[in-house]
Amino acid sequence: MRKIEPSRNNQGSIQLRFSVNSKRYGFNPVPGGRFDNKRDLNTAQAIATTIQNDILAKNFDPTLDRYRLAPKPRLANADTQHQSPKSLLSLWDYWVASLDLPVATQEHHYKAIRQQIIKANPDLMDTTWLTQSNLGASTFNQRLGYLKRCYRWAVPIKLVTSNPYDELKNRKAYASPIKPFTSREIKVIIQGFEEFAMHYAPFVKFLLATGVRTSEAIGLRWRHIDFDQGFVTIQESLSRDWAGNGYQRVRKETKTGSSRQLEMSEELRLLLWSLRPSKTDQDSLVFTTVKGKPIDDGNFRERYWVKILTKVGVDYRRPYTTRHTTASHAINQGTPVTGVAYLLGHKDTRMVMQTYAHLVNRPKLPDIPIG
Repeated sequence: MRKIEPSRNNQGSIQLRFSVNSKRYGFNPVPGGRFDNKRDLNTAQAIATTIQNDILAKNFDPTLDRYRLAPKPRLANADTQHQSPKSLLSLWDYWVASLDLPVATQEHHYKAIRQQIIKANPDLMDTTWLTQSNLGASTFNQRLGYLKRCYRWAVPIKLVTSNPYDELKNRKAYASPIKPFTSREIKVIIQGFEEFAMHYAPFVKFLLATGVRTSEAIGLRWRHIDFDQGFVTIQESLSRDWAGNGYQRVRKETKTGSSRQLEMSEELRLLLWSLRPSKTDQDSLVFTTVKGKPIDDGNFRERYWVKILTKVGVDYRRPYTTRHTTASHAINQGTPVTGVAYLLGHKDTRMVMQTYAHLVNRPKLPDIPIG
């Protein structure tokens, strides 16, 4: 497949031209962008890469809607100062444009907040649309943090006179205790999938055996498995497309941007070998739906995970608990904290210690003569 590269049209703007299944496509990925502007060109290249990855993953959107950006907001030059925005939406678009974010990043939290702003349509200095919203504490705190950063950027360049969000306090969030699956629960969950949803049993086994993020397992391709060396390489994910729905996914790097090699146990190697097609397309997905589509984590949870846990009598925990399960079992079996951090794809041990400190070097009660 020919690499998709941005080109310059006669007016100096950017154009993407490519073919999919003999059908030709062409569009301007950065409305208002210029080919001679490095930031615009980098944005266009990121969109081109997203398209190419979607084509390889058989997840291409022929409408191109997933790949289009809103017209780029233009600020006045420094001599005349910026045009003052009249609404929060205008200010938000100015700020996001200034960040030079990857397309996939824009499609996640930034777009979710933008959609909430559009729905509420608040004035520039109004905060009640957020404080009176029915958001959970963690989501509220996250969005408040983004808005504070937006206004802290806007005040020095005189787009606004003050930051009303600095006066708001975070909501108190109560973290639910982590309850990994026990060895008995792991056994009955696997038995349940083998009996009631056999197609997804290997997917569940892989999650439990490796502790990878769900999006990393969904995005695993055959090129990432080296049977000769005995490694699975985790270096990218197929994450939910926050601008789309259903089976639409976005291929991108891992959450921390790191790559890791997981040494396969003999059981895991045999499992993956049993799934290996006779004619392997290195870019095809290891785990798919029954119809060969990328797995949608929400659909999988509702249609299979919830029902099977109920059938086998295991208290419900979300599929992400498989990751906690791998980590906790590794710690209990003596894996050093640094090793657990590597297995989970963390850059350091901070997250492991914050989450699993209660398992590390857990002391026994002293031997007190009470009998």
